[in-house]
Amino acid sequence: MYTQPYPEGGQGPAQQNSATPNSLLVADCGAVFTKVSLFGLVEGNYRLMARGEAPSTIKPPLEDVSEGIIQAINVVEYVTGRKFIENKQIISPERADGDGVDIFIATVSAGDPLRVAALGAVTPELDSLTSQAVSGLYAQVQTVPSPSYVAVTTPANVGASVGGGNAAWTQERMAMEWERQVSRLREMQPQAALIVGAADGPAGPSALQEACQLLISAAKQGTTQSADGTPKHYSVVYAGAPQYVDAVRRMLQNVADVTRIEALTGAAQLGAVSAAIGALHEKEGLQQVPGYDRLRNWSPFSLVASATSLSSLVRFLAQHYAMNVTAIDVGGSTTTVMLAGEQGEFIPMVNAGIGVGTNIGDILQKTGLQNITRWLPFLISEDEVRQFVLNHMLHPQTLPTDSRELALMQAFAREAIALTIEAARKSSHLELPDTDLILATGGVLSHAPKYGQVAMMLLDALQPRGVTSLVVDSTMLISQLGAVATAAPVMAVQVNENDAVSHRLGTCVIPFGNVQQGQLAVRVGVEYSNGRQLNVDVMGGSIEVIPLQVNEQALLTLFPAPTVDVGLGPGERARAAEEIDGGLIGLIIDARGRPLVLPAEDTERQARLLQWSQALGA
Repeated sequence: MYTQPYPEGGQGPAQQNSATPNSLLVADCGAVFTKVSLFGLVEGNYRLMARGEAPSTIKPPLEDVSEGIIQAINVVEYVTGRKFIENKQIISPERADGDGVDIFIATVSAGDPLRVAALGAVTPELDSLTSQAVSGLYAQVQTVPSPSYVAVTTPANVGASVGGGNAAWTQERMAMEWERQVSRLREMQPQAALIVGAADGPAGPSALQEACQLLISAAKQGTTQSADGTPKHYSVVYAGAPQYVDAVRRMLQNVADVTRIEALTGAAQLGAVSAAIGALHEKEGLQQVPGYDRLRNWSPFSLVASATSLSSLVRFLAQHYAMNVTAIDVGGSTTTVMLAGEQGEFIPMVNAGIGVGTNIGDILQKTGLQNITRWLPFLISEDEVRQFVLNHMLHPQTLPTDSRELALMQAFAREAIALTIEAARKSSHLELPDTDLILATGGVLSHAPKYGQVAMMLLDALQPRGVTSLVVDSTMLISQLGAVATAAPVMAVQVNENDAVSHRLGTCVIPFGNVQQGQLAVRVGVEYSNGRQLNVDVMGGSIEVIPLQVNEQALLTLFPAPTVDVGLGPGERARAAEEIDGGLIGLIIDARGRPLVLPAEDTERQARLLQWSQALGA
């Protein structure tokens, strides 16, 4: 894992302003829904006082994100009997009669991701580092290496047929490669560019020069134009050989604004690249959101990407509680996974374009029909699945109308999470660590009718190992609290503890290793706080729930089978040093094995799915 600095530039949420707020409104503008939450003082503690939700209005016919916020605030006004909007303006500060609010903050996950072209001598190592640097941002990177770099790193006979059978990198073939690269930029329509490469690389400084020439050629051909038809300046981050930065600025003076950062050579520069691309996302992405100017008038605080807000909170929680934390946010157009460690380790992945709303069709395209239907305890035709996908792409705000549609939606959520976890694994090139706490948010998770359904989705998609706790953010607050912490850190912490993570599903024990189906996997010894003791044998291939309710604690002893591991090695007994917490479901023992393998035969698989769901009360 790599350590990435906080967007605010410090090591945690920013310090609170001198004036302590009594109340705060925070809006989270998603691709499908906009949520508004009111925080205020209740008996000396900050609490969630009311929530409102309305369809997002970033797209036609309104094309103004503030309209959806106003509609959601109207719900909060109805619930509280207070007034927060007057003449389409936020009433601030809070008035003596209770109307108005001291602070307004907005986070945004709607809109398209920032399109970034990586140019220059983009070696496989630099390509990987670039992907890691933007993995926690609403950005998509496409590599367009310079023609000279392609020529010196590609054998002459590879792709020779494109050049009419000439095996050498002739002048004609180089010209064709040049035109191919310009065409890729034309198709991509990048909003920003990242130029990388060392002066002593295979192609030398020529690769950096050609990166600039590619942008110039693309600009001349009108690949990126402003609304008035004039060529638009690119925003360029230069992370290449430092001795050529002045030359790059001279070449691009009429085409791009160049920001120089330290040359990208290894993991040490990932934070700087991420911060620079994140700043461009605010400039090229957030500031282009319809209604942005009105939001800026409502608040002294900058608009924040929801992923940036979530990453701040998750890293704070990991360090504050000294544990590994994983946050999952399944949205309409984006699925986000954030993994943070107590020592500052951080693996972010914002999987833009993978969501259960308008982008649900992309999940089907990437995973295939079989991977979706394997999670369903009933037979379903391909036509029914595709009709469901089409309807949801056209009307993403609609909710499932029956148990079949609900199961299908939750199947898509599993695959969205699994795709994002795999993307995080590939981006970081590391084995993802075991996690102590899993936080789940996003409509399909937060609004699931049964808590057992949330647990099943998380266990199936994440496949955690060892011992972990599951918490669902039913209030859908955690993606906003990082932004709240920039204005009122005490408020963010108190609301998080009192409201956002108050729905603890339970502690999970997940044996792994060589778990034999139908054979004893682990014997669980439970010693409750009142002295009562319970021993439960859990067989491989099953899920068991042991009673352990909210506000109830117990000491746990695990006796795994000789080939089974519960975190200390195969067959090694484990005893918790501290009492574990109960939850809304209880103590969950998932002995299905890792990796989870579903039966191939339909009838057997559907029977197993039903058994597991019934065990969790799903």
